[in-house]
Amino acid sequence: MIIVFWVLLIIFLSIFMYFLLSNYKMKKDKICKRWGRILTDNLIIEKIQINDSKGKAIICYLYISTDFKNYEKMPGVIVLPRRDKKYPYFEHWGAHFALQGYPTLCINLYDKKLSRKKFVNKYQKLLPKIKEKFCQNRRVDPNKLVYFGIDLGAEVALLEGLPDDDVKVICGYSMYLIDENKIKKWNNSEKVYLVHCKDDKIVSIADFEKNRRNLGLKDGDFLVFDFGGHFILGQEHSCATFFSIKIKQKLKPVYKQIIKKKGRL
Repeated sequence: MIIVFWVLLIIFLSIFMYFLLSNYKMKKDKICKRWGRILTDNLIIEKIQINDSKGKAIICYLYISTDFKNYEKMPGVIVLPRRDKKYPYFEHWGAHFALQGYPTLCINLYDKKLSRKKFVNKYQKLLPKIKEKFCQNRRVDPNKLVYFGIDLGAEVALLEGLPDDDVKVICGYSMYLIDENKIKKWNNSEKVYLVHCKDDKIVSIADFEKNRRNLGLKDGDFLVFDFGGHFILGQEHSCATFFSIKIKQKLKPVYKQIIKKKGRL
């Protein structure tokens, strides 16, 4: 009886571990594949290389909608995504803005080794060079730019975007607490829009509130979710919609007729 008991227990535990590991793998695969390539004929994607001060290549991806390819100038968006994910994890943000008519440049920020201070300093120095390269595109209006950042990318977007008159809108979510002296010296925070989640375990809601007060953001300039964590999981659509509305209100892009109608309706 004892031998039978142990045999049955081992079989039961083996089955349990199998389903446990299978479930873990399935969840992991879903997370890994949550954001992948966006394959559509409506997007033109161009890979661009920009070298930093040490000659190291920084890879960027330019997204253009084919529906707006004949436009002369449109507001341009520069995306500074998560630094812990490689291309194409951020492609959904490039597609989101590009399909609205905004030429969009996503910077591949993947770098887990640099400290926060070194990371921010590196890309603060590099962003003007990236901006210059981006504005050479004939479709981009160099005087109507949007900086959109996530996590440390939001910090870079804010610190570089505030003093830059060409940057008309700064969007960011899950931004770290920033020294108020770096914020208050620029009296133009009306172009800043932020999103945060209360259950963010990396950047507390208290830090978000300090940033909000230091920037002088008013109701309607920020969006707070109860759940979603540091990377607003499950809230991406609402976040993207919020930023899109603010960009459109601020920049008032002029859209041409895309589809030529035959006859009268």
